[in-house]
Amino acid sequence: MDKINNVSFTGITNIGYIKFKRPTELPNVKINSKSISMILLDDYKGNDLTEYLNVIKRMPKTQYGYLHPAGHNALNIECASLEDCNVLLVNGRPIKVDDEHLPMFSYIAKLTRTITNMKDTDMVVNKTYKDYAADSLLVFGDKVSKLPESTYSKDAIDYFLFGNVVRNGAKKVNSFIQNLMNDYFGV
Repeated sequence: MDKINNVSFTGITNIGYIKFKRPTELPNVKINSKSISMILLDDYKGNDLTEYLNVIKRMPKTQYGYLHPAGHNALNIECASLEDCNVLLVNGRPIKVDDEHLPMFSYIAKLTRTITNMKDTDMVVNKTYKDYAADSLLVFGDKVSKLPESTYSKDAIDYFLFGNVVRNGAKKVNSFIQNLMNDYFGV
């Protein structure tokens, strides 16, 4: 079946996963990151967008918020690691690991479990998104085509939107969150 559809049956569309390195101000030091991004919708199978917006309302008030500059339905979840320091970012904003932010961790864990169990036919990728938005939305604050990794180019977008890549990426993001929670709860 053609992967590019224009009908959503899950409330989660245009899901992509990418691993990359972010430069730091230190020479030869880069942050290892993995990112899963998507567009959330409300449909007959679920209210993924409304659930996300409700979780945001429960977060402590912040100066910048957790909405994506590209739109309230865009979601980018980045797992960043540098040596022993691991940070989860939602739409470019670090999420503090504390009781007040647990609803965000729970929501993302549920979301990544849902993605892990999605069939290829449920992974809708709109052609317009792939051709015009994915390059700018797969990595928060950067373009895939501008990443220093030589194998990443705008032509590689299809790979980052491929079902098995996305499912395996969702598992890795879920595992990252689980490890953060285990550290927090002392498990």
